[in-house]
Amino acid sequence: MHKPRELTKDEFRACFVPPMTNVTGEAAAVDIWSYVDAIDLNALGLPSLNDVHYVYRDGEGRFDQVLIGTGRFNALLAVIVDRNRCAVHGHCVLDLNAEYGISGGHLKPVD
Repeated sequence: MHKPRELTKDEFRACFVPPMTNVTGEAAAVDIWSYVDAIDLNALGLPSLNDVHYVYRDGEGRFDQVLIGTGRFNALLAVIVDRNRCAVHGHCVLDLNAEYGISGGHLKPVD
């Protein structure tokens, strides 16, 4: 296992090509939990982690996005698995409030 690496937004976006396919029911190519255990949750502003909610595969079959629930409202930890290398590529926090302008259940424009 390598040291956890937080991906930039551009690095994260480079890890998927539409259409994304929900592969949550399939067996994982990589055990991500030792990687996840090494992540400093405080540095990410996450109080805790829950279970895997979804796993999505990019349209070229290169990367899986393992989406883990967190103790922060509308925030998921995305662990990116490089399927060709059978290794974790990195991680990022998906803050749905910030990304999609969700606030109090209403959508707002995102600049």
